[in-house]
Amino acid sequence: MLRLITLTAVALALFTYGANAAEITPYGTFNYKWSHDENASGVAYDKLENNGSLIGVDIIEDFDEASSMSGIAKLELGVDVDDSGSDTLDSRLAYVGVENNGVAITVGRQSHPFASVSKTGNFEVYGSNAVFKYGDRSSNTIKLDNGSFAAMAMVDGSSGQDGIDLWEASLSHSVSGIDVAAGYADDVVNDISYWGASASASIGDITVASTYTIKDAATDLVGMEATVGWKAITIGYGDKEGTGTYMTYGLSHSMTDDLTVYAEMQQDDLDTGTDLQHYSVGTKFTF
Repeated sequence: MLRLITLTAVALALFTYGANAAEITPYGTFNYKWSHDENASGVAYDKLENNGSLIGVDIIEDFDEASSMSGIAKLELGVDVDDSGSDTLDSRLAYVGVENNGVAITVGRQSHPFASVSKTGNFEVYGSNAVFKYGDRSSNTIKLDNGSFAAMAMVDGSSGQDGIDLWEASLSHSVSGIDVAAGYADDVVNDISYWGASASASIGDITVASTYTIKDAATDLVGMEATVGWKAITIGYGDKEGTGTYMTYGLSHSMTDDLTVYAEMQQDDLDTGTDLQHYSVGTKFTF
């Protein structure tokens, strides 16, 4: 924990030093939970632990007063508040680039466009079990993003592969309270492709969302998810071909603008014939 405090102090000092040269916006989340889960053998265990706490900073600096272009950068670190592993701070995102009138070109460790297609990731602990994708974040990438269209290529020097190892693209659009998105990812190295589409809509206090993905490999697999939310309550269903089905239930309440408490339960009906149950309660503070 002393190492975490020291590193955080150094980071804040660097942010303050550069404040006169660029606009710097720090942000973060402290998320902690108690869970009662069953493992693949059906054996239950309880644990108090970190649930994705993070700290980050967005940086933007205009070229000059006459230019519409800006230099941009982001650094986001996962924080192991339990100090249970070898890395108290773990790199999540770290990229740099330029932006002009809402269009950004960046390089570094970045989020996958295809991963953002899903609109059913509406839970803190469970859910999102039936979405096929390559991954959430990767290093060695270059990305073009204008807010509604994003394309990314990864060149990580995979053995036996010349040039691009993975490329992805996504497109999103919102109209009259309805959000839709679609995406494609091509894992060139492993000859696997991913297709996906999603939609969400809000009517008063009710929000419905769905995500449909396909993993196109030697055998094509389909994943389907749907969630329905009403005020503090969210219910989700997922069916992942070749794995199983999932029912997820969640309650979430904002104690303040930044502090949220939540409780969730999930039931897994796996194709192996094993039925599992999971429960969690937690709290999250976001700044």
